[in-house]
Amino acid sequence: MRWMKLFVTILLALPAPLAFADDDPGVPDDYVLAFADEFSQDGPPDPSLWTLEEGPARHNDEQEYYTAENAWVEDGCLVIEARRESREDMDYTSARLNTEEHFSFCYGRLEARIALPQARGTWSALWLLPSDTRYGGWLASGEIDVMEHVGYDPERVHSTLHTEKYNSVNGNAITNSALLEGEPGAFHEFVLMWDEQGIDSYVDGELLTEYHPKRKHLDNPERWPFQVSFHLVVNLAVGGSWGGHEGIDEDAFPQRLLIDYIRVYTPDPDA
Repeated sequence: MRWMKLFVTILLALPAPLAFADDDPGVPDDYVLAFADEFSQDGPPDPSLWTLEEGPARHNDEQEYYTAENAWVEDGCLVIEARRESREDMDYTSARLNTEEHFSFCYGRLEARIALPQARGTWSALWLLPSDTRYGGWLASGEIDVMEHVGYDPERVHSTLHTEKYNSVNGNAITNSALLEGEPGAFHEFVLMWDEQGIDSYVDGELLTEYHPKRKHLDNPERWPFQVSFHLVVNLAVGGSWGGHEGIDEDAFPQRLLIDYIRVYTPDPDA
């Protein structure tokens, strides 16, 4: 058995195996916490962090009217509730929050723990829009959809990147989807890793979408506009070109999107 003892000795002397490339790498050592909302204080969302949008949905043929009344913090979670009620010719009310006036970042790690609604007709999203639109209007300056979920396909989540060259309008967006494990309505962890070389998204620790352009394309904003500051957006839509693709289950409302926390880590400027 000498060979076995020698083999074990050599094995123990080897360095620990690296995590698989498809696994979430965790917070880099040289990153610092730049934004966090743990939603620990019951009441309205923190106005120093969030702006609650007001008015009818402006895109995608959605059916909701956004109000501040449809978002609040309760039992350690941000609650966004979509209700079947009329408001200015819209058939539903819901909420959409953004950090444009409070927080933006360029490069970093975003973490969120979210429980998704299950009703047909819901369309949930955690996404980033450019605060700096130097490359032009919508899509020309990019869009990062960390998580999207439509209620008619309740076990699946999507993560998508849009640029001037690659986008949903052209039918060639950089996107992927994954099936969720666990009970319907359970919490899941979503992560975005974004640096000068590329973007990766993860769900429950596993790689979801990745985009790493060739070096010669990193200076081309049509392919890589992700070199300016973006802000956070979170919303629960009803209906629309995607969420309402298979109709709306009117009897299933109200529906809730729950967010346990959102954190953003960015490279330490003093590192």
